[in-house]
Amino acid sequence: MVVYIEYLFIDNMAVNLLILYLTAVTLKDKAGFSRLFLSALTGTAFAFLLPFITAFVFLYKVAAAAAMTAIFKHKSLKAYFMRLAVFVAYSFFLGGIISGLFNLNSGEINGAVTYNSGRVVWLTAAGCAIFFAVIRKLYLTLKQKNTRGFYYKASLSLGSFCEETVAYYDSGNRLYDPVDKTPVAVVARDLGERIIQSQNPETYDIEINTVGGKNTLKAFKCDKMVIYSQEQRNIIETITVAIADGGFKNFKILLHNDSLSNLKSDN
Repeated sequence: MVVYIEYLFIDNMAVNLLILYLTAVTLKDKAGFSRLFLSALTGTAFAFLLPFITAFVFLYKVAAAAAMTAIFKHKSLKAYFMRLAVFVAYSFFLGGIISGLFNLNSGEINGAVTYNSGRVVWLTAAGCAIFFAVIRKLYLTLKQKNTRGFYYKASLSLGSFCEETVAYYDSGNRLYDPVDKTPVAVVARDLGERIIQSQNPETYDIEINTVGGKNTLKAFKCDKMVIYSQEQRNIIETITVAIADGGFKNFKILLHNDSLSNLKSDN
């Protein structure tokens, strides 16, 4: 049996980095590369010693995962165990994919770290590619499913102008008109400009606080906005509309946190 030390190091570092990165993405944790690298290096060090472990191998692997997880900052013990659980689950998943590829290619694995040919690099890379594609697909599917319930059909009216479009409910939008203290809906720039060109309403500035500092948006009053939710709707009379600096990806209106509080059935 031949042991390729360089393959062992490269494989373990690459695989560990991939699993650690996807774990951080899944948990929405902005882990820095330095911690990812240090954690991956810790796992690789454990892997180098694995061939010399003859008893309690499973506990040794659990200890390796626990040590790798401890590299990151956690707000609580619960957060630590959550990261550990996701990391271990992903490790088993990827390990199963790579083992399956080796079996299909008549490859021999000994202790998951020594191999009988240089094919390990390509088979491991193929397993990582499959693993990444599957996890990414699941992540995007769940993300789309979770956000789908926040999209609504809505119409905005001012004078003779009326347009039906897609609105997105944002519980973080707590912007209020400084004059009459009413909720403010934010519209995409192109929609706001069409309304102004069509009806020429009186505009004024609204100051908002963003992550980058303070910003000013042009605002005006619309006669009415109707939000539709299945057989219910909410009619908001004389609503303040602010124009965003740019556009939105899948919608035209960013609803206020209070926009859905008065949904009523059409029956």
